[in-house]
Amino acid sequence: MDRHAPDVVCLTETHVGLLSRHGHTIHSQPDYGYTIKGGRRKVVLWSREPWEQVDDSGVDSMPPGRFVAGVTQTSLGRVTIVGVCIPWFGSRTESWRESGRKKRWEDHRQYLAGLAEVLAGAPAKHLIVVGDFNQTMGPGSRAPSELQSALRRTFASGMTVRTAGLAFQGRMSIDHLASSNDLAVESLGVISNLHDRGRLSDHFGVVAKLSSQRAP
Repeated sequence: MDRHAPDVVCLTETHVGLLSRHGHTIHSQPDYGYTIKGGRRKVVLWSREPWEQVDDSGVDSMPPGRFVAGVTQTSLGRVTIVGVCIPWFGSRTESWRESGRKKRWEDHRQYLAGLAEVLAGAPAKHLIVVGDFNQTMGPGSRAPSELQSALRRTFASGMTVRTAGLAFQGRMSIDHLASSNDLAVESLGVISNLHDRGRLSDHFGVVAKLSSQRAP
């Protein structure tokens, strides 16, 4: 954060207090279908400026605890940010309390359908979706072809996934950034997850600089 000086940060599978002293945070609901662990959330959004119009549920059909959205002031002006942690293929495949037992990819499929519904009602401009998509977007994806298509359709109307095909050390990213087409990408890169002591995470970071498209 010191190096890149971002306006907005998205962290997944993190702790709510990690960034709260440095700015303004919003986060997903605590219960995501597994045993609740104090202070941990599937997705946290941070901004230098306060958040408005905060939504931590999306739509009722979405698997719980993996969504948060809000509006914040950035260098681009007011931007709607949607933070996601799309379920992995094995989400809730064991019986957990009232949630029951799911089939492989079932939560993933249901989340994409709900996210498409959310985005259909979202602002058409100055919109960013960011987080863990739990799919690579490019050759070699392990997701079923129907879910690869479902992910592309989710962002087919007026949005572009800017990180499709992004890789680091030969590994494709499952963390992505999509934005409305009135925004352009000036630069896109990765943040290494490697350190002298080893690998800091099984995910590497993504960093992007966006600008507003000029009207033709």
